[in-house]
Amino acid sequence: MDESSGGPDDGSRALRAALAGVAAFALGYLLPGTLQLPTLAYDPLRHLFSLQRTLTGVQMRYFSDLLTATSASLITFAIAWRFHWIKRLNRLKQAQGFSVAAGVALSLVALDVAYYLSRLLAAV
Repeated sequence: MDESSGGPDDGSRALRAALAGVAAFALGYLLPGTLQLPTLAYDPLRHLFSLQRTLTGVQMRYFSDLLTATSASLITFAIAWRFHWIKRLNRLKQAQGFSVAAGVALSLVALDVAYYLSRLLAAV
């Protein structure tokens, strides 16, 4: 069957692409803040948007981080879906391949949570 015709492999293909997207979201959300990459910041007092590496005062970068993470996730999902590269990289049995992909995705999410909790608890 053709890969894009809705065959029996589409479920595993979608799951692998979704797990790759979750991992990319976690990286895309964490890296701009930790590496201090320039992002879009919003100052609610002045009602201005600016491109900055670090924030001052009451500036917010949440929306920029969310946009970066969502873009990384969608692009990675599309690449993984189109080229089906995760299956080619995993030469393991199918169940083990899902375990590895799920483990990578969830460990990156846990890394995000640990990083933001450490920043929260350090400020207290």
